[in-house]
Amino acid sequence: MMKLSQIRSFVTVARCGKFSQAAEELQLAQPTVSHAIATLEDELGIQLLFRGSKGVRLTPAGESILVRCDRILETLTEIQQEAERHKTLERGKIRISTFRGAAAQLLPKIRADFKANYPQIEVKIVEEADCPQVENAIREGKADLGFTTLPIPEDMEAVEIVCDRYVLLLPPNSQLKQTKKLTWQQLNSIPIISYPDRNSCFIAIAEYFQNAGYQFQPCEQVKESDTIVKLVAAGEGAAILPELSVFHLPEGVKVCQLPQPLERTVVAATLTNCNLSYAVWAWLDFLKQHNL
Repeated sequence: MMKLSQIRSFVTVARCGKFSQAAEELQLAQPTVSHAIATLEDELGIQLLFRGSKGVRLTPAGESILVRCDRILETLTEIQQEAERHKTLERGKIRISTFRGAAAQLLPKIRADFKANYPQIEVKIVEEADCPQVENAIREGKADLGFTTLPIPEDMEAVEIVCDRYVLLLPPNSQLKQTKKLTWQQLNSIPIISYPDRNSCFIAIAEYFQNAGYQFQPCEQVKESDTIVKLVAAGEGAAILPELSVFHLPEGVKVCQLPQPLERTVVAATLTNCNLSYAVWAWLDFLKQHNL
């Protein structure tokens, strides 16, 4: 039976061209390397090397067998890499930065399903105020990946997760509460509570109005989604929110469709050309393989 030590000695000598240099590279005594190749030749019944005062060169048989020996060593390396990958997965950790809606309504189920397949991988979730903060956390190395929305910055790439539809929430005292879909005229006639100007949802809604030829002018601007929903329930106005931001619907509040669809695509983003860990690759592959 051929031994790996014989194969390594043969490949190294063939590459170096000298027994002495090969022995030094293998950190073995020269007689040990010579003996390994000699016994390999005896077991195979053929000569692999022409030996001379200036070094060695391959015989025709040696050239052919060298190709196969290289493949054996390459396969061995792949086996070792695969074993290391699984060891890394067993002790891996993933840091996920996300906006609150995804943290509350997407990630708990995704993480639970992922942990069922990779129970040894720790998944840490950190909420950020908005998508720009999520993207900054990725750039600063505080997160391995982030749940954000399209479009993403040019230095990032993403896996699409889900399409999040914007809806209109009408207060219990609204005269439009029997309407399933509003016209632009109706939408512009009601007071709307919204996020602050710099919030990504506010920007999307303002562009939505602008593209239809209107100007978005909220009657009040509030930072937190829960507060906006409570104000709607109290009859202070209506609200346009992504469905992921509506954690619970108070009694009497009605959900209506906007005059034209408005959606945002939630993605899992990472830095382009970033050296991701096997645990993160496993997470991204899991997202690609499962419909959410």
